[in-house]
Amino acid sequence: MLKIYFGEFSDGRLLRLPYLGYTLLMVAVFIGFVFGTIILMGAAETMMGGDLAGAQQTLMTALGIPYMTILGVIVLGVLVGSLNVMAKRVRDIGLPGWMFVLGFMIVSFLVSGFISESASNGLSTIVGFGLLFIPSNTFGGNKA
Repeated sequence: MLKIYFGEFSDGRLLRLPYLGYTLLMVAVFIGFVFGTIILMGAAETMMGGDLAGAQQTLMTALGIPYMTILGVIVLGVLVGSLNVMAKRVRDIGLPGWMFVLGFMIVSFLVSGFISESASNGLSTIVGFGLLFIPSNTFGGNKA
């Protein structure tokens, strides 16, 4: 499974249903980490008698640097894995994978900066549905 996310950077392909599954799995892992953080905060608050500010300060003092390091590694892993899965799906459609992904990221940042973040989210949604519904080899770039 890690090979799908972190391997075959230049030649891997991914069909529509596996693309959906791996994308949902990545989202579930990230949401699980967020909920784990929320549960940790709630447990610390309960142990400190309901003092949320004190719990946050205690956790920041005790876990600040290690937690931020783990958070950075998880966010970087999710980002690289998601972009690699997207590139594989784009290659399966018949377009150049990483060129499309990098171009999409640039356009998304420009739309977010110059128009609005909701327009960028809409663009991301449209591209995501396109990747999900466009059949393999539509643009003829792959011979398989």
